[in-house]
Amino acid sequence: MTSQNTVTAVLVLAVLGWIIYRQNQWRLFDPVRMWRLPVILGLIGVLGACTSTDLGALRTLDIALLVFEGVLSLAIGAVMGVMSRFRRDEVGALLVRTGAAASALWLVSIAVRVGVDVIAVGYGATSLTSSGLILLLLGLNRAGRIAVISARAEKSTVASPMSRAH
Repeated sequence: MTSQNTVTAVLVLAVLGWIIYRQNQWRLFDPVRMWRLPVILGLIGVLGACTSTDLGALRTLDIALLVFEGVLSLAIGAVMGVMSRFRRDEVGALLVRTGAAASALWLVSIAVRVGVDVIAVGYGATSLTSSGLILLLLGLNRAGRIAVISARAEKSTVASPMSRAH
């Protein structure tokens, strides 16, 4: 493992640890604030992938694996959003928490990412191993989660002050 790969792995694990910690805490439902992280991760990921990848050298396999991982990241995030819980605090503000069960889905994400990396490198699709791409996939996961949470909060009776869901 190169020193850059080690730094990338440590950075990704630190961000992932922070995300897991935060999604297990009751947090104020604030869609504007919640979208900040996926947008930042997505922008950094796209910029990082574009600067470290020769886009002209992308092959069909690169693109297929990228689309697969992107869709899977969104889907896992959406499932996390479905598994999220809502409640109201003492003053009636809506709180949300994804919880430990949904956090376990990160293991699925990591296993798929490692598997795709092995397949990609085995077939010469090395552009998919960039740290920018990993951050983009984290951003997509968070976007899927927040989209579902926002839709649930708007549609359900949880959004009304008289309702309490745990």
